[in-house]
Amino acid sequence: MKISIIRALFFVGALTFAACISQGQDMAPSTTPAQHDMHVRTIKNPPQTAPSLTLTLSAELRNKSISEFRVGSKVWITVKMTNITDHTIDCSGWYGDAGNMSNSFDVRDEDGKPVDKVVHQHPEMDTPSHYSRGIPSGESDIDEVQMERVYKLDRPGKYVIQVSRPDIDFKDDKGNFVIVKSNSITITITG
Repeated sequence: MKISIIRALFFVGALTFAACISQGQDMAPSTTPAQHDMHVRTIKNPPQTAPSLTLTLSAELRNKSISEFRVGSKVWITVKMTNITDHTIDCSGWYGDAGNMSNSFDVRDEDGKPVDKVVHQHPEMDTPSHYSRGIPSGESDIDEVQMERVYKLDRPGKYVIQVSRPDIDFKDDKGNFVIVKSNSITITITG
């Protein structure tokens, strides 16, 4: 009697298992490759194979070239960011004394040593402002920066300046934003 009960339970279990599998197969929607592709998330901005922008640095103010400055004078440079893609790129950001705060400056003296930044007595007074901007394909954004307000350019000599920024449309193999660098310029501070 015990064996017949065990066989009956085994038989019922096997039938239940087979029924569950059968129902699962019947209830599962059949998909064709075309239907499957509809569930794949589309990428709005495909990865770039090259940077989306260029940076050009010049010692000028409003198209007037100046590469020699006197100690204590205003030291203007211009950062030109050009969109080299076929779509508008975002250059929104926070702007302060050093222009667009997404830009990083490398300023070195004639011995190759990094130049110290200016420490303001009241840093709370230098509150950055936010701007929303886009650069259409083939166009440029111009940012004029008064460098002596940001870096200690208070001694005579030659200074080399370069600017860089992350390209938010272009990532490297590790998924990090590629850093785009400008040309280097040399300015002279006279006594």
